[in-house]
Amino acid sequence: MTTSPPRADARRPGPRSGRPARFGTRGGFTLTELIVSASLSAIILAAILSSFLFLARSSISLVHYNEMEAQARRGLQVFAEEVRSARDITWNDTARSSGGYSVTLTLPGLTSNSDEVLVTYYYDPSTSGPTARAFCRKLGDKDSTATPVVLVANVTRFGLERYKAGAGATLPAADKLAVNDLETKQLQLTLTASRERATVATSTHIVLSARFILRNKPFSRTPVEEPA
Repeated sequence: MTTSPPRADARRPGPRSGRPARFGTRGGFTLTELIVSASLSAIILAAILSSFLFLARSSISLVHYNEMEAQARRGLQVFAEEVRSARDITWNDTARSSGGYSVTLTLPGLTSNSDEVLVTYYYDPSTSGPTARAFCRKLGDKDSTATPVVLVANVTRFGLERYKAGAGATLPAADKLAVNDLETKQLQLTLTASRERATVATSTHIVLSARFILRNKPFSRTPVEEPA
C-alpha cells in the first residue's frame, strides 16, 4: 500500500535555513547616501553662516555710519552757530597758510557785547590721550587749560580754510584764501571720520562744510568782485 507524504500545513513555519529573514524595508543608509547628505548639509550650513556674517557686518557698518553722521551734524551745527556770531577770529596755525588745525573765535557775552568770550576749535593729531585724533571745542584761547569737548571722534584727516569776503567759485585760488585775520570773512571745515572693528571693513565718513560767514566781524579790504 502506497502512502503519500503528509501535507505541509501552510500555517506552520517552514524549516529555518540559517539566514536572517528579509523584510520589505531596509534598516539603514548606504555609505554613498551618508556622504551625499553630509555634503549637502555642509553646503547649506556654510550658506547660512555666510548670510549671518554678512548681515552682522552690514549692521555694524550701518551703526558706524549713523554714529559718524550724528557726530558730524552736531559738531558742524555748534561750529557754524558760533562762527556766524563771532566778532573776531584768531588763526592759531601761523606756520600754515591754509589747512589749519586751530582757530579761536571771539564771541559776544551773554549780558553785553563788552563781556566777550573766547572759544577755540582745534584738531588734536596725536595718537594717544582723551582728545587724540578728535575735533574739539574748549573755552578760552589756544593755551587754555579748560576741559575740551570732543565734537567728532576718530578723525583721520582735518583741515580749516579761511577765505576773503566775496570769494566766489570762479576766482583764482590766490584771490580766495585769506592770509591774515583782518581779511578773513569765511571759514570752511573739512574732515574724514573713521570707525574700525575687527573682521569688519573700516567705515569712513567725509565731511565738507559750507563756508560759514563771520557776520559780525569787520574785514580790512573791500569784497573781491568776480570776473564777468
